[in-house]
Amino acid sequence: MGQSTVVATAFTAIMFVAGVSILIMSTVSSFGTLSQAITNQADQTDLVLSERIAFGTWEEVDSSTLHINVTNIGSTSIMLNDFNTVDMILSYNDGSKDQTEWIVFDQSGTANDYWKINNVYFRNEQQDLINPISLTGDVRGGWDPEETLELEISLDVTASSFDYLTMITPVGIQTHSSFTKEYDLGSATISSGTRVVVVSHLLDRMPKSVQVTPGSVLNTEFWVEAVDSDSFEIHLSNNPTSDVVFYWRIE
Repeated sequence: MGQSTVVATAFTAIMFVAGVSILIMSTVSSFGTLSQAITNQADQTDLVLSERIAFGTWEEVDSSTLHINVTNIGSTSIMLNDFNTVDMILSYNDGSKDQTEWIVFDQSGTANDYWKINNVYFRNEQQDLINPISLTGDVRGGWDPEETLELEISLDVTASSFDYLTMITPVGIQTHSSFTKEYDLGSATISSGTRVVVVSHLLDRMPKSVQVTPGSVLNTEFWVEAVDSDSFEIHLSNNPTSDVVFYWRIE
């Protein structure tokens, strides 16, 4: 009877030690998982804080194609093998209604709607000094700080106007561009013997204001009329005896 008690006590002790060991191992494993999760979150936070991009100048090549510059203004490189997960969202008008399209990255330019990289610039010069970008075959390399990418965005439809573009990186950093000019300016001349000149502008919308200033003293009245989304007219009340230059600005 005494021997049975000893055996039972020993067995209980062994089971207790085994249980404690399992508990310790589980706790250590949990702490390891938690520590790794915290490290991953910290790395992701650092990436979000250091990644910044900004759109620059743009050009409407034709009614289906845009060229726009985007610069890495952050402090970290963005690898091109992640570009398949970049969101490029374009808003435009097809002549009858507004449309919004998610455009896919396709460096070969064979998709119906696509965006690709035409050129790489560093400080306004066409060069790529660090992590050189390969744009043929397997696209690879790094988009480094201060480097500017010239992007081509192409639709398989004709757009009557391009309105807005959004680019979102894989970690959620965004940049936006409106394709509406804030202002336009220039000069126009009413020739001797005439009283009106038609002035073309590039706002592509109805101006909110039109400012016109003669380049010399006039002894006659002048005014603006027929203002629309691509032009306006400057009128004189009398025929001038010499050419009259006007300077204009519209918003």
